[in-house]
Amino acid sequence: MPQNPQNLPPEAQQMIGELQQSQQQLQQMEQHKMELRAQKSQIDKAVEALKETGEDEEVFRVVGPTVIKSNRNDLLEDLEEKQETLEVKMNSLEKKEKNIEDKARENQEKLRDLMSGGNTEEAG
Repeated sequence: MPQNPQNLPPEAQQMIGELQQSQQQLQQMEQHKMELRAQKSQIDKAVEALKETGEDEEVFRVVGPTVIKSNRNDLLEDLEEKQETLEVKMNSLEKKEKNIEDKARENQEKLRDLMSGGNTEEAG
């Protein structure tokens, strides 16, 4: 029979709070990853299009509400740097996500043990 959260030991209440916080963090990270993927996709398409253009063709860069003539190689280099930066950010985000998931799993196991009346310290 489920227990009322107010009747749970303080340690269990704290773990439940941490699990809820972890879930919120993971949701925010997933949203951020989706945004990064969308940015990277746009940059990938721009890089691909630039690589298909000849070096003597005119290219333009959008800066705010203005379009400015740009050097193809400089623009390509800039976009490739942005690709790398986005990949680093995504990798970092995935590592943080994994750490949060691992900690949440650990808290779930501790909470399960606590709720079943077991003592995690006796298991060692």
